Parts: sequence; C-alpha cells; structure tokens
Amino acid sequence: MKPQDLLDPSNLPEDLRWVSDHHALHPEDPVYLLIAWHWQRVQESEDTLRASIVEMKAALDTRIEALTDAADAVTGLNELLEKLQNELVSRPAILGQELQSKLQQPVTNAVEKLQSIQQALGPVAASFRSVRHQQILATLLVGLTMGIVASVVLFNS
Repeated sequence: MKPQDLLDPSNLPEDLRWVSDHHALHPEDPVYLLIAWHWQRVQESEDTLRASIVEMKAALDTRIEALTDAADAVTGLNELLEKLQNELVSRPAILGQELQSKLQQPVTNAVEKLQSIQQALGPVAASFRSVRHQQILATLLVGLTMGIVASVVLFNS
C-alpha cells in the first residue's frame, strides 16, 4: 500500500470511516493518519494470520491423514493378531493329530516286527534255558563224580 492510499477514506472499514466522519477528521490530521496506519497494520497482520492458518490447516490435514492411516493399520494389525492367537490356541491339537497320524503307522510296524521277532526267538530262548539247565546238571554230576573218585582214592590209600 502506498502512503497516498492511507489518505483515501474509502480504504478504511465502515467503523473507522464513521469515526473519521463523526469527528470530522481530515486526511492530513495526525489522528486520521494514525488510524489509517493502524488499519493497514491490522490488515497486514490479518493476511499473515490467514496465511499461517492455511499452513497450519495443511500441516494438520497431513498429520490427521497420517494418524488415520496409522489407526487403520493398527486395526488391521489387531485383526491379524487375533487370527494368529486363535491359530496358536488350536495349534497344539492340530500338531497332536498330525504327529499321531505320521507316527502311528511306523510305531505299529515296529511293534509288529518286535512281536514276530519274539515269536521267532521263543524256541531259541527255551533251548537256551534248557542248555543252561543241562550245564548245571552236568556240572553237578562232574562234581559228584569227582567227589566219589576222591573219596575212593582217600579210603584206598
């Protein structure tokens, strides 16, 4: 604004024009100049304030948008965590079933093989028991014979 524009009463708002008209202030009156200068400063301040408000709104809009995106992400994350928790709760039962289905056939096969080995080795074990009894009996007879021979040698000498 030029200094000559300060002297034009039409540049003042209606309230200040009324003050100027009511007190019959001439544009060259120092009070009139002070009012005009003050009005110009207020307008400049308002312009600066409006620009600051626009900047602040833009900054807040981006932050609000970021917070909204973050809230949506947290909501999605909560849903995923809930699904994961449900999966982890049911996982031991599922693992038990999988383990049972995978190990049932090999364990059954191993038990069947052990039973067939037991049946095959049953007669051999019985023969080992009878051989042992025979060894004990033979040892007893050898001892008895040695005792008789020793007593005959002792009594004949």
